[in-house]
Amino acid sequence: MRLPIGISNRHVYLSQVDVEKLFGRWYQLTKLRDMTQPGQFACNETVILSWPNGRINTVRVVGPTRKESHVEILMWDNFVLGTQAPVRSPRNFTEGENIIIIGPEWEFYLSHNMIVAQRHLHCTTKEAIEMWLKNWDKIKIKISWPRGLIFEEVLVMTKDDYILDFHIDIEEANAAWVSKGGRWEIVK
Repeated sequence: MRLPIGISNRHVYLSQVDVEKLFGRWYQLTKLRDMTQPGQFACNETVILSWPNGRINTVRVVGPTRKESHVEILMWDNFVLGTQAPVRSPRNFTEGENIIIIGPEWEFYLSHNMIVAQRHLHCTTKEAIEMWLKNWDKIKIKISWPRGLIFEEVLVMTKDDYILDFHIDIEEANAAWVSKGGRWEIVK
């Protein structure tokens, strides 16, 4: 089965209050390109992530604005920054790591809202039922590729407007030597 694989890099979601802290009063995020999931877009804006051990420049902001700001990093970024961001569902930022976010106008301290996103499968409720799955299930997905892998602990995330998409980060994609649109299947 050839189904979409979404690959993400580190990124930041910002509340409107935090957008204005970083970029100036009344500032509105500007769209660079649409992303797979409806209404989501990569922004032209980037920020710097900083912690006493290091910093990461040019971290993409993802829109639209959120109720609360949060950050998704790669596992390797923990070593660069000297942080210990936990692996969590992209919907669960409780007990995350702290970080300083720096923009062109200002910077601020974000408390406990930085994670390494758990690999996950986006699908509609109908698609989940057709695959004998439900929201929050954890499954295994096999990538059929020259360096194929079986990814365990894949979180099923359902929402009626989701586009079917197996979502991994760039480190996981590199390990499996896979690009967007590779082949995958659910393994029992």
